[in-house]
Amino acid sequence: MTRALTGIPSLKLNASLSSDNGLILGGGSGLPTHLTKHTVPEFKWRLVIAYDGTNYAGWQYQASPPTIQCLVEKALTKVTKLEREDLRLVGASRTDAGVHAWGQVAHFITHCNYDSLEEIHAALNGLLPSDIRVREVSPAVPEFHARFSAESKIYHYKIYNDTVMDPFQRHYAYHSVYKLDTAAMKQAVRHFIGKHNFSAFMNASHNDRVLDPVKNIFHFDVNEMVILKP
Repeated sequence: MTRALTGIPSLKLNASLSSDNGLILGGGSGLPTHLTKHTVPEFKWRLVIAYDGTNYAGWQYQASPPTIQCLVEKALTKVTKLEREDLRLVGASRTDAGVHAWGQVAHFITHCNYDSLEEIHAALNGLLPSDIRVREVSPAVPEFHARFSAESKIYHYKIYNDTVMDPFQRHYAYHSVYKLDTAAMKQAVRHFIGKHNFSAFMNASHNDRVLDPVKNIFHFDVNEMVILKP
């Protein structure tokens, strides 16, 4: 049993944003439809994935070091018997190394329909490591795209504000040894609300990844939480 430290403030910053093009986080599902008789039928499937990103180099595919997409694709290839090029797995967002997610939306393609998704769902989680879990599997309409059908995205940033870091929080919070002024922080985040151009924060070598650098931040909270003595 672990015990919490006494009276140590912990901050949680929540930011919600969207873009005019709605290119942030995926959602929505529906029934797949057949293509014309002259083409190979395609069925689209929507995943909601949760993961602890501590041991991974982010979402985007690369063989080494391992990424979330890499492991999900390996599990999908075993379950569907398709190659990764055929699956065309796409995530709603590219998380960085060590970043965690509770609702990463993704989609993939198959050439056959599935009457029941329960076995596929169970098989995927049986093949994935314990720090990656598929929370949902559902059919999606052909027009759905995990990235381009997105409407909004929520970020959570946690700061552990004390001289000594809680070792049980080291993977899930940033450690700040200096006393933070939460009142000033609450005043400052008001300036982030609204539409802003984030071009200055873009990686110039990967600027093709962002179609519209103007984002609309519509919610930004700073919450201070005190860990109570057990």
